[in-house]
Amino acid sequence: MYVAVRLEIYQKIIFYISESMSPLFFVGAMFILPVFGFTISVFLVLGGVKFGVTEFILIWVAILPFHVLVAYYIARWIRTPLTEFICHKMGFRIPKIPQEHVAKFSFMFLAFPGMPYAAKNYILPLAGVPFRYSVIMNTIVQGLIGLPFIILGKSAADINLTVFNITLAVIVALYILRWWLKDKLGD
Repeated sequence: MYVAVRLEIYQKIIFYISESMSPLFFVGAMFILPVFGFTISVFLVLGGVKFGVTEFILIWVAILPFHVLVAYYIARWIRTPLTEFICHKMGFRIPKIPQEHVAKFSFMFLAFPGMPYAAKNYILPLAGVPFRYSVIMNTIVQGLIGLPFIILGKSAADINLTVFNITLAVIVALYILRWWLKDKLGD
C-alpha cells in the first residue's frame, strides 16, 4: 500500500472510482453481476470507497434482497428438472435436511466461510430449504457479513490506517470465530 501511495497509483484508482465512474453504472453492475456469480466483496469494498459507509450500507441493504430473491426463484424453478437429472439419470441421492435442523444448518451454511456469496444464494433453495431461511435469514446474515468490507473500503479511500487495520482485524477475528464455532457446532 505504501508503494502504491508513493507512486500515486492508489490516488488514481480511488479518484477513478470516486469521481469518474458513474454511480448509476456502479449500482447497475452491482445489481446484475452478483446474480451471475461475480464476487460481491469487490462491490462492497469499492462501494465503501465510492459512496461512503452510511450511503453504501443503504444501497447494500436495498440490493441484497434482490439478489437473494432472484436466486431463490431461479433455484426453485430449476430444482425439479435438476433433481430429476441428478437422481434418475446420474444415480445420485440428494440428502434431506431434517426439519428440526433446517434453521441451524441454514445459519451455519450462511455464516461460515467456504462458499461464495452467489453460491450461498442458490444452494439453500436448491436443497429445498424454506423461504424464511433461504431468503430472510440469508438477507440478514449476508447483510451483516458485508458491513466490515464496506468500512474497509471507506477507510482505504480515506487512507485511515487505524480504521483500516481495526476493520481488517475484526474481519480476521470473525473468520476465526466462525471456524471455531463451526468446529464446536459442526455435529
